[in-house]
Amino acid sequence: MEPNLFKYIWRHSKREQLAILLLVVLSLPFYFVSLSVPKDIVNTGIVGQGYEGPGDTQTFFKIDLPFSETLFGEAITLFDGLQLEQEAMLLALSFSFLALVIVNGLFKFQINTAKGRLGERMLRRLRFELADRLLRFRIVSLRRMKGAEVATMVKDEVEPLGGFIGDAFVTPAFLGGQALTAMAFIMVQSIWLGFIAGAIVLVQALLIPKLRKRILALGRQRQLTARALAGRISELLEGATEVHANDATHWERAEISSRLGRIFGIRFEIFRRKFFVKFLNNFLSQLTPFIFYSVGGLLALRGSLDIGALVAVIAAYKDLPGPVRDLIN
Repeated sequence: MEPNLFKYIWRHSKREQLAILLLVVLSLPFYFVSLSVPKDIVNTGIVGQGYEGPGDTQTFFKIDLPFSETLFGEAITLFDGLQLEQEAMLLALSFSFLALVIVNGLFKFQINTAKGRLGERMLRRLRFELADRLLRFRIVSLRRMKGAEVATMVKDEVEPLGGFIGDAFVTPAFLGGQALTAMAFIMVQSIWLGFIAGAIVLVQALLIPKLRKRILALGRQRQLTARALAGRISELLEGATEVHANDATHWERAEISSRLGRIFGIRFEIFRRKFFVKFLNNFLSQLTPFIFYSVGGLLALRGSLDIGALVAVIAAYKDLPGPVRDLIN
C-alpha cells in the first residue's frame, strides 16, 4: 500500500479536494467583510461618524468595479448606493451583518458536508483495500493471525481516518485562511494589536505541538495495547474448554486484569497531559483579549484607535482561537 497517507488521499480524491478548496477560497472575502461590518455599525450606525445633524444622509452599498481606477484611470460605479439617515443606516448595517452570518454559515455547511462525503467514500475504499490485502496472505500466515486483532484494525482503528481524510487538505486551507484573514484584519485596524496577536499565536503554534508529541506517542501505545487485549480475549473464547479443563480461570483473570491495568495507566497519563495542554492553550487564547482590552483601551482613550475599530478587533480575535486550535490539532 501507499506508505504516505497524504499521497494516498491526494491520488484518490484530487478532483473533490480541489472543488472543496475552491469553495474555501470563495468564502474568505465574505468572512473578511463580516469582520469589518461591526466596526461600521459602531462608528457610523451608533456613534454617527459622518452625520452632522438630523436629516443628514450617507451612502450605503455603493458598488465600484474592482481595479477600475488602475485599468481605466477612473472609478466605474456599478451601483450608486442608497442615501440613508443614521437610524436607517444602523438597521441596514445590522441586517448586512446578519446576511453575512448566514452566508458564512452556508459556506461552512457546504464545505463540511462535502468533507464528510469525501471522508466516508475514502474510508470505504481504504477498508476494502485492507480486506483485499488479507486475501493475498498465504494460508500459513493467516493461521498465525488473531481474527479479533485484524477485525479491530479494519473496523475500528481506521474509523478516525474517515474524518482526517476529509480534513487533510481542506481544513488547513480553510482554518489557515480564516486565521490569516482575521490577522490581516487586525493588522489593518492597529499594527501593534496585530503584532501582539501574531506573537501569541506564534507561541501557541510552536509550543503546543511540542507538548503534544508525548500524547501522540501514548495514543499509539494505547491503541496497540487495546488491539492486543482484543486478540487475547479472542484466544480466551476459542480456548475456553481448555481453560476450564485445566482450572486456569484465576490465572486468566489475573492476566486480563494486568492488561487492563496497563491500559488504565496509559489512558490516565494521556488525560493528564492532554488537559494540561488544553489549559495552557486556553490561557494563551484568553491572554490576548486581556491585552486588547488594556492596551487597545489605552489607545482608544488617547485617540490613536477609534472605539469601532477596537470592537471589531476584539470581535475578529474572538473567531481566531478556534481555527488556530483546530489547525494545531
